[in-house]
Amino acid sequence: MKILTIFLLPCILLNLGDITHAQENEDSFDHYYATAKGKNTVKDWDENNLFSPFTKQEWRSYQEKKINEGRKTELSFKVTYANKTAVKGARLYIKQLTSDFHWGCGMTHRILNNEAYKNWFASKFTAADFHNELKWYYTEKIQGQENYTDPDAMLKFADENGIIVRGHTILWDDIKYQQKWVKALSPEKLLEAANKRVDSVVKRYKGRLIGWDVMNENLHHHFFEKRLDKNASAMFYNRVYNIDPNTTLYMNEFNTTEHVNDEDAPPNKYLRKLKEIQSYPGNGGMKMGIGLESHYGAEPIDLHYVRSSLSLLSQAGLPIWLTELDVKMDPALQNPTELQVIYLEEILRESFSHAAVKAIIIWTGASIDGCDVMCMTNEKLENTPVGDLIDRLMEEWRTGNIEVVADSNGCFEVSVFNGRYEVTVVDPVTNASTCVSFKVDKVSIPDKNIHLQILG
Repeated sequence: MKILTIFLLPCILLNLGDITHAQENEDSFDHYYATAKGKNTVKDWDENNLFSPFTKQEWRSYQEKKINEGRKTELSFKVTYANKTAVKGARLYIKQLTSDFHWGCGMTHRILNNEAYKNWFASKFTAADFHNELKWYYTEKIQGQENYTDPDAMLKFADENGIIVRGHTILWDDIKYQQKWVKALSPEKLLEAANKRVDSVVKRYKGRLIGWDVMNENLHHHFFEKRLDKNASAMFYNRVYNIDPNTTLYMNEFNTTEHVNDEDAPPNKYLRKLKEIQSYPGNGGMKMGIGLESHYGAEPIDLHYVRSSLSLLSQAGLPIWLTELDVKMDPALQNPTELQVIYLEEILRESFSHAAVKAIIIWTGASIDGCDVMCMTNEKLENTPVGDLIDRLMEEWRTGNIEVVADSNGCFEVSVFNGRYEVTVVDPVTNASTCVSFKVDKVSIPDKNIHLQILG
């Protein structure tokens, strides 16, 4: 058995270390979709059973099982001296530095002139989507007059605080969100203007964004396909890929997990469209991702459909981001946020139990950005019930600080969430301490064994 051996010195940093499959499962989903369509409540579907009832306790237990399997690693540590003698009673302090999972939040230009809001945002989130500031209608309201002042400043703030940003969005296939001057263009002029837009925004931020939404909502809408070509989406993905080849390019769509009755964007159609884009000449090596807007209503969430959808999408082997997650409140209730919080926790727990989901962007955070649907804070940046829930889950889904004492063989075991860690080891004889940093996941430490060797 191969064991990772780390020689402990004063604080060192070590770097340790497609669609085809999913397509084969579309027939199963087609059957599920056809059976469930039109029903208010759908029976459960998982890897083994298409329809099966579960209690809430069983449902939560299954989620915890999947979280432990997909997001945590059981590590076995052994601490020895250089002569291979076990360090009995060695004290170890384990601190999680970063997580492999990103909590994110929507951001607007209003953050630029509010220091309290900046501090709040930077203290909680490692990822962001700009609401409107990178969209074409925002940066070029008048043809030929581009203005990137706001997104430049917002990205600067994000960079300074270690926040990764998605490029939302280069183009939008909904005619409702096209500038008047764009709608008036002939097909030839539209193609010219759209190419100019792609070149302008992608070259400006090349290499600085974690991903691009290239053609937003191109399952529900077809503005560019109708005016240019049925392959318009694939053509623009190709153009972005050639400019910024190392950045992940996303489809971004609504109702893929939210509503079983939406015939435009169920997971099987999502994957077919994604494969069409990948199959377009020149797109073979393109890195792609799955963006799910995740706007849920004030009614009970069909978690059975969510689970089946995320299970199918996960089989594509691509990163999944929930990019605009919110849940509506019911104003007719005496406490309109009560069910909102319950439904939000349900969707957060179910989504987190799928390891392919790499990040969740909450839409929106502080009330300064407007709370049309959901907010984490009030105007004083004090938590709403939604904010309390998200803080609680953030805490639950991080390892935190762990203190352990090695047994007589210098050994101990611990289960941690995947991410980067700093481990400090204290020699029980000399009280000298040394530390090491390393990454924990199934790739970096495939056998889950770590040998810490104290030198000196």
